[in-house]
Amino acid sequence: MYRARRFASPLILAGLVGVPFGSPHLFETRVPRSRDLPLIQWNDNVRPAGTIEDGVLTLHLEVVRGMWHFLGEDRPGAEVVAFREEGGAPQNPGPMIRVPEGTEIGVSVRNPLEVALVVHGLSARKVVSMDSLVVPPGAAREVRFVADAPGTYFYWATTTGTDLRGRAYEDSQLNGALVIDPAATEPVGGAGDRVMLLSMWFAGPDEEGEPDFGSEFLAINGRPWPHTERLTYDLGDTVRWRLINASRGTHPMHLHGFFFEVEARGDIAHDTLYWPGDRRQAVTERLARGTTATIVWSPDRPGGWIFHCHNSFHVVSNAIPPNWLSGHERDEELIRGHSDGDPHRHVLEQMGGLMMGIYVRPPEGWTPREPKRRELRLFIQSDSVPGERRRFGYVLQQGEREPPPDSVPAPSSTIVVWQGEPTSVTAINRTAEPTQIHWHGLEIESYYDGVTGVGGYPGNITPAIMPGDSFEMRITPPRAGSYMYHTHVNDIRQQGAGLYGAFLVLEPDEVWSPRQDRVILFSTGSDPDMSLLINGSRTPEPAALRVGEQVRLRLMNITLFNGSLQVRLVRDGYPESWHALAKDGADLPPHQREETRAEQTVSVGETYDYAYTPGQPGQLRLEGRDSDGELLIEQVVVVEE
Repeated sequence: MYRARRFASPLILAGLVGVPFGSPHLFETRVPRSRDLPLIQWNDNVRPAGTIEDGVLTLHLEVVRGMWHFLGEDRPGAEVVAFREEGGAPQNPGPMIRVPEGTEIGVSVRNPLEVALVVHGLSARKVVSMDSLVVPPGAAREVRFVADAPGTYFYWATTTGTDLRGRAYEDSQLNGALVIDPAATEPVGGAGDRVMLLSMWFAGPDEEGEPDFGSEFLAINGRPWPHTERLTYDLGDTVRWRLINASRGTHPMHLHGFFFEVEARGDIAHDTLYWPGDRRQAVTERLARGTTATIVWSPDRPGGWIFHCHNSFHVVSNAIPPNWLSGHERDEELIRGHSDGDPHRHVLEQMGGLMMGIYVRPPEGWTPREPKRRELRLFIQSDSVPGERRRFGYVLQQGEREPPPDSVPAPSSTIVVWQGEPTSVTAINRTAEPTQIHWHGLEIESYYDGVTGVGGYPGNITPAIMPGDSFEMRITPPRAGSYMYHTHVNDIRQQGAGLYGAFLVLEPDEVWSPRQDRVILFSTGSDPDMSLLINGSRTPEPAALRVGEQVRLRLMNITLFNGSLQVRLVRDGYPESWHALAKDGADLPPHQREETRAEQTVSVGETYDYAYTPGQPGQLRLEGRDSDGELLIEQVVVVEE
């Protein structure tokens, strides 16, 4: 059975002091190591590198082999290649380049390695094609360019001659941020303006020569959770995060409790700053390989929160040698296994990878408001007879009678509430396992957000819901929209087996009509091949629509790993047309609510709302495809007169 171990140092999360982790455990890695190699320092992308004189930035970079202690300096690490300023310590990510627009940049790169180095991104942006810099073994090369386009960019290098997807091993951490601030403005930077660079590393390949996911590590600014930096804010602060995905994977990044505005999107060569009227709101933003995003938000509720990749396999407990398993073996352990730590500290001690902790300080004398509420009861249930792959489900009580203990619906109950109406949901845990519920996308008080050991406030921290116990969530929804709810304990085991559902907030006095208001919930099955499901089924029953009758389609992706799910509504293989309405529960800006082809990438943790009106009878197909276009699942849609 796979068991994660932690190093012995106290964890301070968001101003909350936790207990120490377990005893240190020395291990051997699969990669060569030498105690004589320099230590690679975590780089939080706060201090710009180089020196500026007379409008010219001069920076001397060097690549070196070093020891990356991804789990802390008191733990053995892995040998990788990293950037450093000449004369300084190597860093992961590499030194940040941050200058005002119009600055001339002169960068020299020294390569003492025995292989050639190819560096990308050290170039002006307003060019037809950005040149790469090739540095032969044992040589140095220099490049000069003008920072001619404000935005968030990055530079990266490789010793293997491949693109970002091909970098998996020792050169996978050769990345650095490049930020160009607008000229003639106040310096940006500061505590509210942070840069987060995402990276991945594998200890080696599997038997088929592919990166072995059993030894996968994911990091934000060189660190995996729970060692990532803790960010602390006050109510009303303006927070700007510049996200850079320099890894080989796709990461849907999800912020708990708050909406953010998407201020800009880009990649290594371009960055588009949106006009204020073009900025949509979201709680999850998909970062494909090599892309960037700038998001802005302001906390209006205090407490502990998290920001993480919603690909569940990117936030599992970090695999630690010598307990490395093959990718398949590790998947099986995650699906079948149980947490062996303190369930009330599950998020702190049993999660890892791409996650940040956030604490918003409460003002003096602050207490949450608790008005009179509409009361709902939600039962957390599982198979009465345990099997190798136990099923789970949420069952909403209807009327006075409690649901039978052995009822496990697929999918779980859809919860419908109304904007502005104080509501409580009491979750009763009838299973044999600790759990907790995250109310995904809802603007909620921290204590009710469902993150054990992190949510809440000093003296009142979100607990796990123990077997036979209950937990009351309280909310007054400020806006109507499409949301989800799901477990936040043992996600791959519990969510993959059914602990997820749709949460709909309707306009005041609106009546929900399932015929005109369709939830289409994509999830991952608990069968061995982890197939895609639509509303809990591998073979969904045909859906019926009527010509001329408009329906609202609420597309939701709560799969474990389908970060680039392509959803299409087609007739004879060609997409129909639908009308865009909302993203993640927030209405789109008016001019973005337009008619488009009926195809949409829906990443994990995202919801999209569309209005669709069939124009003629016939048979349609609702398709879910992967990023390569392979059909994963489909549902027949019959349009009747």
